[in-house]
Amino acid sequence: MRMRYKVNFRFCIQRNNIRIPNWNRVPEPLREKAMKGWYRPSNPYSIDEIIKTFKTEPFITKETKICNMGSCFAQELRAWLKKHGYNCLPQEWGVIYSPQSIAQIIKYSLESETWKPTETFWEYTGKFHDPYIKAKNHSGPVVHGESLEEARKAQKRHYDRSSSLLKEADAVVWTLGVTELWRNKEDHSAFFEIPSPDFFDPDLHEFYNLTYEDVLECLEYSIETLIKYNPTVKILLSVSPIPLHVTFRDHLGPLVATQYSKSILHAAALTVFEKYDAVLYMPSYEITRIDPVSNYMPDGRHVNERCINSIMKVFKGLYVLE
Repeated sequence: MRMRYKVNFRFCIQRNNIRIPNWNRVPEPLREKAMKGWYRPSNPYSIDEIIKTFKTEPFITKETKICNMGSCFAQELRAWLKKHGYNCLPQEWGVIYSPQSIAQIIKYSLESETWKPTETFWEYTGKFHDPYIKAKNHSGPVVHGESLEEARKAQKRHYDRSSSLLKEADAVVWTLGVTELWRNKEDHSAFFEIPSPDFFDPDLHEFYNLTYEDVLECLEYSIETLIKYNPTVKILLSVSPIPLHVTFRDHLGPLVATQYSKSILHAAALTVFEKYDAVLYMPSYEITRIDPVSNYMPDGRHVNERCINSIMKVFKGLYVLE
């Protein structure tokens, strides 16, 4: 026997191709707001709908001085901006994975007198390496020199260049990558990645996963300090959609650990977006995750050109002055 179901649309309203059930439950003064905020059923979600409904104030032109900092996803965005003629400032820091690393860069660049890490350098293979900065060519930590004096001078030059770039930028793009990090047990300074087997010391180095409160503290310090020294800067936050390459939280496994990490970063980013007028948000994470099959390369980690183009279409729609 065929069962027949009768759908009652008595309390539905259709407007602008949106069908909203139980319309009578929405108070009259709030109906226009509900209409604007109603989720349009579609899979994948419309890129044009994101541009239309995410309210922003465009401010970027081809002359805007843009400073990119963050994960390898930030480097993908920077490559696109440079290719299309935007004014990208020099990349001084290599890949930056965690919000704490961003906060440390802000500290040694703008308030260097307060930056006194226990481990200033890692000395191995006859060279002095910086534990907190990744080399631009992904070869490991930045090499500052073959003697302590040479390394100190090179590190000071890096601090000065970093300070100048942050003070000069009209817009700083921070892409948040992960909450997992390795740090010094004594002062909790975060390394750019796990220490090399050449000098890893379990009595000195430890794994740590940033909490929501940790991430929020890092972001608030970074934002407030940068604005203090560059009052007109705009800070554009995004969350990298690239999963963790490896997790040391082996009781979770990489997939769950990735979602845990991204959820904390996402919540903190939107919290400071609501709090500070100078902070903007770029929904690149959402755009990638609405259609992961189409947006990732076969490795399931890195985004493809189609995805980058979709993200930058939204970037232009939200923030670029035509």
